[in-house]
Amino acid sequence: MAALRDVAVILLAVEAIVLLLVPAAVIGASWYGARWMRRKLPPIFAQVRRYAMLAQVYVQRAGAAVVAPLIAAYALAARLCACLNFLIGLVQEEN
Repeated sequence: MAALRDVAVILLAVEAIVLLLVPAAVIGASWYGARWMRRKLPPIFAQVRRYAMLAQVYVQRAGAAVVAPLIAAYALAARLCACLNFLIGLVQEEN
């Protein structure tokens, strides 16, 4: 009977070690992955930042190219309105 008890304790200890090994492996892998990412990601983020800044330059250029004709047309219309108002003012003063 004592031998069965000893075998049961040994098997229980082995099961406990195996069950503790799984979370330990997950924690160890997470720690290793976090350290690896801290080493590898900053250069990648710098490259992504450069591409984002380049994209921002192109978007600003495209936006300026799209809006420039509209601004020029509005300025021309404002000048024509000012000239027309000036001429109307001259005609009303003569009457």
